[in-house]
Amino acid sequence: MDAPNYGHNNGATSSHNQPPTYTQQEEHAPLIPKTNTDGKFTPDASYKDVWATVLFIGNIFGYFGLTYYSAKHFVNNPFTVLDDGTSVASNVFLADHAFIILALTSLAFTFSLSYGYFVLIQRYTAALVKISWFFSVFFLIAVGVLQILGGSLWGALSIVVGVLCLFLYKYWASRMAFSVLVLETVTSVTRKYPATLAVAFSGLVLQIIWCAIWIFGLVLNYQYFQTVSNCRPVDNKMVCDNNSLYIVMVYVNFVMFWNTEVIKNVIHVTISGVFGVYYFFEGSAAGAPASPTLASAKRALTTSFGSICFGSLLIALLQTLRYILNSLRSDSDDGIQAFLAMCASCLLSMLEGLFEIFNKFAFTQVAMYGKPFVRAAKDTWELIKDRGIEALVNDSLVGNVLGMGTFAVALLSGFFGYIYVSIVQPSFYENQDKDFVMYAVIFVEMILGVAMMSIPNNVIDSGVTTTFVALAEDPQTLLDTKPELYHAIAEKYPEVSLNVRGQAVYH
Repeated sequence: MDAPNYGHNNGATSSHNQPPTYTQQEEHAPLIPKTNTDGKFTPDASYKDVWATVLFIGNIFGYFGLTYYSAKHFVNNPFTVLDDGTSVASNVFLADHAFIILALTSLAFTFSLSYGYFVLIQRYTAALVKISWFFSVFFLIAVGVLQILGGSLWGALSIVVGVLCLFLYKYWASRMAFSVLVLETVTSVTRKYPATLAVAFSGLVLQIIWCAIWIFGLVLNYQYFQTVSNCRPVDNKMVCDNNSLYIVMVYVNFVMFWNTEVIKNVIHVTISGVFGVYYFFEGSAAGAPASPTLASAKRALTTSFGSICFGSLLIALLQTLRYILNSLRSDSDDGIQAFLAMCASCLLSMLEGLFEIFNKFAFTQVAMYGKPFVRAAKDTWELIKDRGIEALVNDSLVGNVLGMGTFAVALLSGFFGYIYVSIVQPSFYENQDKDFVMYAVIFVEMILGVAMMSIPNNVIDSGVTTTFVALAEDPQTLLDTKPELYHAIAEKYPEVSLNVRGQAVYH
């Protein structure tokens, strides 16, 4: 079923006062509110792409089964003998009060920076869009210069792209007003539904927990299969009698890639569902539910989970292929083979980036309409053919704002760590290699800043994508439910008067 057409069609007319009516059986019907359950919407009862869910669960069991098998055969000496003959636990971690204070104050500081930048986006959207564009261009040129100084000719490509962007500034500037309006709308919706930030935070925590579990399994599997394969260093290279270790490392990395993508996309689909509810029902006769986040999360974790696993699997396969090519490049003594592997890895990296953007739009279709992934992908392809340039430009401009904020927060977080260690002089700094500890603290602080900024970034990114997809698919609903916003967008983005099939919407 094609996207609903609410424009002039065979002389038919529509009312400005009533929003379009959907039935739950319509494939394009968005999240339908229930009037008898506190306004929460009813997810589609049918499960999509069940095979992908089964495969994902089987993959999880396979990973933990492999890790258990390795752990059962891996013998680790739990004690280390010190110079004075004392035995202590090898993995003991001694944290003094200064370390605990650093951890707590770092969390508070990075959270404050992230929230502060979120407020800046709300209040100075237009200025940040323009400043971040120039920042991204000059940063690209600076990176190119540094690469050339370091002996890499690839830096020339970065400089050329940066200079070309400067020459095309007028084109970018003509699209900035639309991005500004979308960002302002998304941040206002986020204030209305602050639970979206909680969803993003829970995703961050879950990713950290999963990374810790994966690293533990990685160490166990590597050490066991290194022994099984009789791997040993020869001329600064690892030589093994068989490929068991290599095959296991490929599988373990594939599990990491797939699980990470699934967690990220569950968060995206949940947040997109919330913004979809706002777009379709805020200002309508039915009205938007007061708190749609829980229902949207339920949908992402049940009926749409198979579609999320399916799309995430495709990205994970590309990432695994890149891992294999990078391994071949680093292990090869043949210069031509290493060069070909590097070129193939570079092409896969670009393909992965494009597919990430495609997936983001496809998962928005999954979130709003509950489509299976293949249908969502087909409809996304239609959208990209019709509005692809606008989608990429808008995504790039918003990404610049979020990227500049992440960079600034990371730098300030690292500077905070430097100031703290320099002034407090904690015991873990005094009793160790000072330069190493200082660099380690700064690095960890910067990582913490990036992680904390990912919370508002994920919400804003999902909200912007959802708003753009909804506008392209069904601008009529925005005109009917929020006419002031529609006309403000139409003034800055006239193409909004055409839906994704190129049919005009009445004004």
